[in-house]
Amino acid sequence: MANNRITYATAQLAIKDNALPAGSDVMGMTSGTAISGSLASSGSTIDLDLDISADWPATGTVIIVSSGSNAREYATYTGITAAQLTGVTRGSYGTTGAVHASGAKIEVAGWEVPLGVQSVSIGTSFDLEDVFQLGQLDAYENVEGIPEIEMTVERVLDGTKPLWLMATDSDFSTLKGRTASYKVDAAVSVFPDSQDSATGTADATVTCSGMFITSYGVSMSTDGNFTESLTLAGNDKTWLTTEGTPDAVFDVAAAYAATVAGSGVLRSEEFDQGGSTLPTEVSTDDHIQSIDVSVDISREDIFELGTKAAFFRAVSFPVTVTTSFELVTSEGDKVEAVSTADNLTARQIILLTTDGYSVDLGSNNKISSVDFSGYDAGSGNATVSLEFTNSNTLTVSHSSFPTSADTNPLIES
Repeated sequence: MANNRITYATAQLAIKDNALPAGSDVMGMTSGTAISGSLASSGSTIDLDLDISADWPATGTVIIVSSGSNAREYATYTGITAAQLTGVTRGSYGTTGAVHASGAKIEVAGWEVPLGVQSVSIGTSFDLEDVFQLGQLDAYENVEGIPEIEMTVERVLDGTKPLWLMATDSDFSTLKGRTASYKVDAAVSVFPDSQDSATGTADATVTCSGMFITSYGVSMSTDGNFTESLTLAGNDKTWLTTEGTPDAVFDVAAAYAATVAGSGVLRSEEFDQGGSTLPTEVSTDDHIQSIDVSVDISREDIFELGTKAAFFRAVSFPVTVTTSFELVTSEGDKVEAVSTADNLTARQIILLTTDGYSVDLGSNNKISSVDFSGYDAGSGNATVSLEFTNSNTLTVSHSSFPTSADTNPLIES
């Protein structure tokens, strides 16, 4: 095995999220998979949304779609027959504990590979508790709780599919709907460091299963690339040689130039100031230096007797969405603050880029803090920092990816 160094060139992130339409090529499914009965396979293409009415000998991961609902749940099956599907629960690395009867509709779960990724980090902490007893100084037992897994990803905005659309529920547009109960699997595959790109068979893959989004952020500034970042949290992580994640995604390195795969890496000139809706406190005479949007989606573990792991991680609504502006101005902060009356008016904020990326913060944003500084003897510029907040309102979209099945054009999914 090669001496692995997890570098940008030899590691690949993949996220398993939305169900795919009929005829989609499904990453991770073995070419020539034999599927009998009403399920059809040609190479690694699976015709989806069909009844399970006969034996299904394929090994793979599927999404169960409950009839008449939007519930999408991952489950892993190996050599399962139609009769055996009655009462089947979650697979070893699946993210559902629900029971499904035979005859349910199925859709194959696909992996997506985000482009423009700058960094991925995975942290693991173990919950340990020393239990003591009277009459003894040493611990009576060191009890192990459930591990906490946290993955943080940052990528440049470049006209390819945003992380937000990969890691949240595609059946909704609102912050609450997209994050309330949705899980994804996320994997990082490590390839030999002798290669120029992540191609062929990975040396090892770490898969984090049942991950909830816990934070999201967007950063736009005059002195760097526009970026988005997210954090996923869960309780299951496995290191394997394979976990059905995509291989050979970066097969032709030259094809993955940002201006070919997308619109190109976004920088200061790609902020659509004229098309955006900015708060009144940001006037046309101000010079915007940076805009940052962030939301922390804290969750509460809910347990039940008889199991060790939490059966649900509920979002602690309401969540606060923060939008910060930094300005160079010759007019001061223009924000009145008096103790005898209300000072603030709710503002609408919509941020657009020229390539179709949009962040809609709604119409109920109010200033939570303002800082006016920069006047000094060293000829510093006068700067204003404005921070707006709202509760539960964040809609991220991209004109190139209007539906849940849309994926990056150079990557089959």
